Amino acid sequence: MNSLDSKVREVLWWAAERFCQAPVPRELVNRLEQLVQELEQPCVLAVVGRAKAGKSTLVNALLGVDLAKVGVTETTATINFFRYGQPANPSRPIRCYWRSGRYEDVDRTFYESLQGNDRQTLQRAAAIERLEFFLPHEVLREVTIVDTPGTEAVVDEHREVTAVFLNLRNQLREQHNQDTERWASQADAVIYLISQVPRLTDKAFLEEFRDVTAGRSRALNAIGVVAKIDLYPEIPGRIPAIAEQLREYLNTVVPVSAGMKRALDRLTAENASGLQKIAAAISRIPQQRLFKLLDSDELWDEFDFEDCPVKAEHRRELRQGMPWSVFTTIVKTLSQENMNYERTIVHLQELTGFNLLRNVLERHFFRRAKLLRAFKTVNKARDILDQLRFKCLPQFEREDEENQDRLNRFLAFIRSSQGDKQIAQELENFLKTQLGASRVSQIEALLRDVGLSLSKTYHELEEYNADFEALTVLEQARDLFTETEYRELQFLFGLYGLDMETRVNGQCDPHYLNERQGFWSQQAIAARHETRRMIADSAARTYGRVLAEILG
Repeated sequence: MNSLDSKVREVLWWAAERFCQAPVPRELVNRLEQLVQELEQPCVLAVVGRAKAGKSTLVNALLGVDLAKVGVTETTATINFFRYGQPANPSRPIRCYWRSGRYEDVDRTFYESLQGNDRQTLQRAAAIERLEFFLPHEVLREVTIVDTPGTEAVVDEHREVTAVFLNLRNQLREQHNQDTERWASQADAVIYLISQVPRLTDKAFLEEFRDVTAGRSRALNAIGVVAKIDLYPEIPGRIPAIAEQLREYLNTVVPVSAGMKRALDRLTAENASGLQKIAAAISRIPQQRLFKLLDSDELWDEFDFEDCPVKAEHRRELRQGMPWSVFTTIVKTLSQENMNYERTIVHLQELTGFNLLRNVLERHFFRRAKLLRAFKTVNKARDILDQLRFKCLPQFEREDEENQDRLNRFLAFIRSSQGDKQIAQELENFLKTQLGASRVSQIEALLRDVGLSLSKTYHELEEYNADFEALTVLEQARDLFTETEYRELQFLFGLYGLDMETRVNGQCDPHYLNERQGFWSQQAIAARHETRRMIADSAARTYGRVLAEILG
C-alpha cells in the first residue's frame, strides 16, 4: 500500500491533469504543479557539534561515500549542504551563496582556499552564507544533509594575533553559532553529535551535551549521537540511562562508530575483498599470538615473530590505515569461532549503529515531517479550489450568460436572413460550439471530483497534524500533567514513532486502551485549565483511533 504522502502526490498530479483539461486559468494549474514539487522536496537533516567532533566523518558514513574527497574537512568555516543532483558545471561542482544575495559556481580550489585561520581566509568565509554540493547519491533523493560549523567553529591555533584579527575571529564564531541555530531550527531532524567524552562518566556526557546544544535542543526534532564508540566500548551499555536523563531535550540517543562504518563500506564494497583477506590472514596466526599482537598497533605494524607466519609488512597492508580501535574490533570479530563471513558482516554493521540511526531518523522524524508537509500541501490545494469556486466560477457564470445572450442574438439574425440555408446551418453550429459550451458545468464537475479526493486525504492527514499540534502544546504545558501522564502522552501523540504499537508503548490490550480512553475523556470534562482540557480531549480521540485500528 502506498504511504499517505504518496497518495497525496498522486491526487495532486491527477488534479493538475484535470485542471489542464478544463477551462481553468493557467496560473492555478502552475500553482498545483508547484505544490507537487514542494511535496517531493527531501527532508532536511542538520548535523551539529563542536568543531573537529567528526561531523563530516558522520556525513560520509551516512552516505557511504568519502565526501572529504571533494574538500570537506573539519576546518571548514562554512555551512555545507549536500543535495541530490548533478552540478551544472562539472568543473565547478560547488555552488557558493554569498551573504550579499548573489551566488556563483566555484571549483574545489576555491573551497580549499577557505581552509585556514589567517585573516584573509576568515574574511572570505565571513562573506559566505553557505556552500551546496550536488551529488547523484540515492540517499540524497530523500534527505538533504546540512553539515554545520557548529559551536566554537574557528580554530584557535594562532596565538600571536592583532586586535583586528581577534575581533574578526570572534565575529565569525558568533556568526557560525547563529547560523547553526537557524538551520537546526528549520531542519526536520537534528543530530547533536557528541564525540570523545573526556571522562567516562554520565555527568561528563551531560555537560558535553549541554555545551554543544546551548539549550536549543527539543525532543520533537533532536537526536543525540555519541560518536567514536569504538574508542569507548563501555558507552553503549550506559546509553539507556543517559537517554532517560536527556529525554526532555532528545528523542533518543544512539551510539555510532563512523570510522567502523566507513571501514566496512570499503572492505565490503563491490569487487572488494579486504575483509576476506583479513579473515584469511588471521586464520593462519595462532590465536594466542594474534591477541598479543592486538595489544598495540606498534606490535602489529612493526615486529615479526617466529610463531607468526604473517609478516609485519603484510599486516600493515591488511590494516589499510584504519583507526586502530576499528581494526582490532574487526579482527576480534572475525576470529570468533561461531562467526562465518556473512554473520561477521551483519554483526559489524550492527556495531556501527548506523542501521539503528537510519531507522530512528525515518520512523521518528522523516515520516512525521512528510505527513505534516503533505497536510500543509493539501491545505494549499484546497485554497486553490476555493479560489476557483469563489473567484473564477462567478466570473465564468457571468461570461456564460453574456455568451448565451450573444449566441441568441446571432442565431436570431441568421434565422431572419434570406441567405444560403446550408451556410446558415454551418454558421449556427460554429457559433454554438464557440459560445454555447458552458464552462460553469465543467468547473463544477472539476470542483466536485477533485474536492472529494482532496477531502479524503485531508481528513486522514488531519489526525496526524492534530497529534503533532497536541505534542507541541504538551511540551509547553508540562506543569499541567503528572510525570506519568506526560510520558504517556508523549508516546500517544507520536513523539517516538507513529505506528500504533509504539504510540501505546506496547500495551495493545483493548481493555487497557478502552480504560485509557475513558480516563482522558473524564479528564477533558473535569479539567479547569483550557490547555489540559484540549490535550485530554485529543488523547481520548487518539486512543479511540488506536483502539479502532487494533480491533480492525
